Amino acid sequence: MPCSECGGDLPENARYCPSCGARRHAPAVAVPESRKVVTVLFCDLVGSTALSGGLDPETLRAVTLRYFDLMSRQIEFCGGTVEKFIGDAVMAVFGVPVVHEDDARRALAAALSMTAALAELNAELETTLGIRLDVRIGVNTGQVVSGSDASARQALVSGETVNVAARLEQHAGPGGILIGPDTLRSAGPAVRAEPVGPLSLKGKADPVQAYRLLGLDEDDPGLQRRFDLRFVGRLPELAALDAAFDEVTALRGARRVLVHGEAGMGKTRLVREWLHTRTPRHGAGRCRQYGAQGSLGPLGEAVTALLTTDRTGEDSGEALRVLAGGILLDGTPNPSVEDTCAALVQVLSLLSAPRPAVLVIDDCHWAGGLLLDVLDRLLAELDRAAVLLICVARPELLESRPGLTADPRVRDLGLGGLSYDDSAALAAQLADVAAHRNDTPTRLLERAGGNPLHLEQLLAGTETGSQDELPHTVQALLGARIDALPARERRTLDHASVIGREFAVGDVAGLCGDHDEIRTALLGLSRRRLVEPVRQASFRFTSGLVQEVTYACMSKRARAEGHERAAALPAVRAAGPAAVGGHLERAYGFRRELGVLDDSVRTLRGRAADALGRAGAQALTRSDLPWAEDLLSRAAALRGEGEPGGAAALRRLGEVRAALGRADEGRLLLQRVLATSADAVEHAHARLALAALAPGGESPAVAAASVMPVFVAAGDDLGRARACLRLAQQCQSEGRYGEADRWLTQALTHAIRADGEPERAAALGAIGISLWRGPLPVPEAVKRCQALLQEHGPGRRTVRVTLSCPLAVLHALQHRWTAARECLAEAGRLAGELGYAETRVVIPLFAAMVETLAGRADQARSLLDTATGSARELGTRALLETALMESARLSLDGADVAAAAGILARLSRGDARTHAEAADADGLLARVAAADARDTEALRLAARAVAAAGRTDSPLVRAVARLDQAYVLSSLGMRDRAAAAARAAGAAFAAKGHLPGARRARDILDERNDRP
Repeated sequence: MPCSECGGDLPENARYCPSCGARRHAPAVAVPESRKVVTVLFCDLVGSTALSGGLDPETLRAVTLRYFDLMSRQIEFCGGTVEKFIGDAVMAVFGVPVVHEDDARRALAAALSMTAALAELNAELETTLGIRLDVRIGVNTGQVVSGSDASARQALVSGETVNVAARLEQHAGPGGILIGPDTLRSAGPAVRAEPVGPLSLKGKADPVQAYRLLGLDEDDPGLQRRFDLRFVGRLPELAALDAAFDEVTALRGARRVLVHGEAGMGKTRLVREWLHTRTPRHGAGRCRQYGAQGSLGPLGEAVTALLTTDRTGEDSGEALRVLAGGILLDGTPNPSVEDTCAALVQVLSLLSAPRPAVLVIDDCHWAGGLLLDVLDRLLAELDRAAVLLICVARPELLESRPGLTADPRVRDLGLGGLSYDDSAALAAQLADVAAHRNDTPTRLLERAGGNPLHLEQLLAGTETGSQDELPHTVQALLGARIDALPARERRTLDHASVIGREFAVGDVAGLCGDHDEIRTALLGLSRRRLVEPVRQASFRFTSGLVQEVTYACMSKRARAEGHERAAALPAVRAAGPAAVGGHLERAYGFRRELGVLDDSVRTLRGRAADALGRAGAQALTRSDLPWAEDLLSRAAALRGEGEPGGAAALRRLGEVRAALGRADEGRLLLQRVLATSADAVEHAHARLALAALAPGGESPAVAAASVMPVFVAAGDDLGRARACLRLAQQCQSEGRYGEADRWLTQALTHAIRADGEPERAAALGAIGISLWRGPLPVPEAVKRCQALLQEHGPGRRTVRVTLSCPLAVLHALQHRWTAARECLAEAGRLAGELGYAETRVVIPLFAAMVETLAGRADQARSLLDTATGSARELGTRALLETALMESARLSLDGADVAAAAGILARLSRGDARTHAEAADADGLLARVAAADARDTEALRLAARAVAAAGRTDSPLVRAVARLDQAYVLSSLGMRDRAAAAARAAGAAFAAKGHLPGARRARDILDERNDRP
């Protein structure tokens, strides 16, 4: 076959072209593009130009081919793939075609092996040719895109990770190895390195902290894992190990415990804890994924450790000599497997005669078939020896040897995730701060899924400020499992990750294939413990991280296609526009990131914006402000200025931000709608909302009257409800509660038709205020308010807040203090859940009114201070005036005239006051004037207050004005007139059922000894 580089003849078994030295590549196999965390290694010859000038071309070729072959063998021995040769440089990737959890460590081992192998080659070259070859190496870890390109004739990886590795190599000196920070973290604490830099690398805006590799220690689990922490949980598992050991002790026969679970689940930690607390005689060995280790090496390590602690085995004579020449020497079964097994049985029987012995073989999923066969034979032949074999493995071992636990002498000890409480306790230790348990985000604990190693890595990410990123260590660990899946199961897992943490079989089948085929694949994935069944025909990922890593390993193109198809699934459509819009939004986002912006992608953007906008509108009508803001922000971001549908999302977003207390942001968005939208209905909504947010501008009632015809013509029930509300509120502020009720009846009808919970709640809350301040007697008002709560309150938190506040005051008017405070407590709790900013003023304001009526002035004053502060912070002028008026009245009732005068001086001037507002303000000003001996002014203001109150239909406004007049007349010594005013106030309070007011009127009469 011809060489892919020069076209010359390539012998069938040649690894390199004899003509140009190009490495022979296998025929390209079309594999899907994917994203994965890999480690890239660049190795380049130093001074190759000078070398070529001093050697014969043929000699140079021979030397170069030997160099390439030597470097490639070191790379491939450690599990890497030679990606390409670039001049004198070798580029290798660890993680392609298959990811390994220790790819970073493999790459560093390869780099050290390359320099060591080159030293041996140099010893020969110096002798024969008088030359030396020097190399420099750069290694970097990170995410790349991998796949195949039919036109490129070789596998490709691309991304910033590759570029940084190449730049690190260029900065390394002769014989030096520079590694990136992610490589250092991913390879673990066994790496010996020193910092270099930070380096300014070409093409990188920020300096990169590099490290010079000095060496690589043995990958002892004790270096990799936090065995220094207090052991958490696992009491049933410890008890199972105790039971197995007790059984061995009692029956004097070998038993085996298979401790299995996902990587990082704490298998080794469990066994170490048990050995530490039970302290049996034991020896341990560990299987390795690659490297120089005989096939029985782990067993040899365990027996050697056992002999070190107990010299009894030395009495076994010939058997020990057999082992010493084979398994104990280099892990090989010399002189034969039969002789080795016989010798092991004899030595272990002797060792366990005084007391039981324990052999631990860790990482058995990497054990070769011979080692597993020998362990099976030992279990069978040590039938009278008290030996406990503990094999620690991942689930892959059970997949390769499914009958492993069928033997009755084997205990199956599977480890699931830690409980939530145990995970939180572990997190506290990992952070070295006990209080951190309360600060660890619930989402982080849920992502970890009870896996201690995952939790440790995620917590490390929070310390560096990258808690939402996937640590490379976790990606590599899970990515290795995912990468090794058969094609059908991998495809199924990919599509499931697009749907979400939990998914139905039918939904995955709707994305990628036959229902029965998908179910079979999911059952296979369940056996591998990547997913688990949760209900009939539904599965979920075993942890949030499994889903995250699976999704992160998909190419953006595959994700975009998956999300677009997912948006059309019946289950997604049934979940509502938020679910549909979320999938479409991500599909559009990935296509945009890939630089695809054709008509189909623009259509996709519009569909996403429409769905998110509808979802945001629904969330707003249900008073879910945080969700509404999120959805509407995303919808608005997808729309261009002036595009259809954009004004609605922008206007609703402005309303939401205003409701959340960010009035300035809301006002700017609403002004944008007024300035850019040609939609009459949207223009009307924005104008009405803006009138309520812009003090000193257009009156809400004027705006409502102006835009009402627009809403009527458009059949917009929500708009009509809002306009009716503003008109009703104006009537209420003027003390015309009968007229207000007519508008509120209309507002409620339209709000119910529009299914607008905020508008329904506002209408009902305003009705509650009319019940409190209007002519209906308190007992009947309480019944009506409770009936409204029973009719509209169930399932509607906003309604319960707005009705509970006036109901609390109504209860207080009848001295039912417990009921009043219970109403306010519920309103406060629900308001905290909802997030409406105005409730930070309204709740303490109503609570202050209740405490004032109860005669608890100190509590009322504190609540009014809270309400006043919140009103100032939010810029709500009307509520601020109300809170100040209540504070002034409380000060006057406490004889603090100076404080009251100071508060009243801060109120706006009376020109724009309604009759009800004027009656309240003038009555208070009259009392201040009387206290200051300004008699004429006091009498004039008191009379004006009574006259203004008479223009309202509110018995409370009239009663309060008369009561203020009685205070003024009494302080001026006009006893008879004061008594007449007090009797008028008392009659009005009594007719309403206002018990505290009636008592106050009687108090004035008592001062004069003229009780009616």
